[in-house]
Amino acid sequence: MFNLLDSDFVTAVIWGLIFCVAILFGLSVFFRNRFHKKSKELQELINKRTDFVANVSHELKTPLTSIRGYTETLRAGAYRDLEKAASFLEKIEDNVQRLDALIHDILDLSQLEATDAFLHFEDIEMDRLFHHFKEQFRFRLEAKNQTLSMDSSVKLLRADKNLVEQAVSNLIGNANRYCPEGSQIQIKCAPIHLEQKDWIRIDVIDNGPGIVETDLTRIFERFYRADKSRNRAFGGTGLGLAIVKHIMLSHKGKALASNNADRGMHFSLLFPASPGR
Repeated sequence: MFNLLDSDFVTAVIWGLIFCVAILFGLSVFFRNRFHKKSKELQELINKRTDFVANVSHELKTPLTSIRGYTETLRAGAYRDLEKAASFLEKIEDNVQRLDALIHDILDLSQLEATDAFLHFEDIEMDRLFHHFKEQFRFRLEAKNQTLSMDSSVKLLRADKNLVEQAVSNLIGNANRYCPEGSQIQIKCAPIHLEQKDWIRIDVIDNGPGIVETDLTRIFERFYRADKSRNRAFGGTGLGLAIVKHIMLSHKGKALASNNADRGMHFSLLFPASPGR
């Protein structure tokens, strides 16, 4: 039988209560901080989604406004002037193509951002991949008298073939689009050891105008344009590099960008040398 008036027993009970109170207080602080952290993360996610919807609305509205304007002008009588009508129809077609490209990029980005995105890993033959790019961009390169050279010390890359093609195609397409006539575009692939890890690096290098240094840290953001007027003039959607970034994140890799020492851009895609291990 315990003696409830025993001083040692009372002291033990008091210390036990103090210990329980301390634990409860610690748990309350812990869960409060977790709640605040989660609330902050949720608010940041909501803000990003809100900004994304606002940007999408703006990007969709711009070509739609142009299409409506040209259509109304044609209906008002401009169709009688065949030369002017042909010009308006061409601009309508350009805006329709822009809308189509934007919608496709939005869908691709949404799929990549979805949790647990499924990747189909396979051994990609780099020689065949490079040949695919040469055929894909042959006419666009010839139209601007540009050259595309390829060099790889890697025979096989284990990754999702469709996503690799999409990421590299986006980079080559940007180089083709923004570089002047007669420019040179290079694709290189080599193993590299970086940050105590082994990677397979694909580089896309051009000798075009490059990007202002202050913009380099933001060019992988959705709808961020280093030069808004130039991007729209060349038909960019503002999502190509964001798609590249998320393709690399899905592979647990990295997308890097820098200016060349002399002139042009240097994009690097780092794929884990042993994915899934």
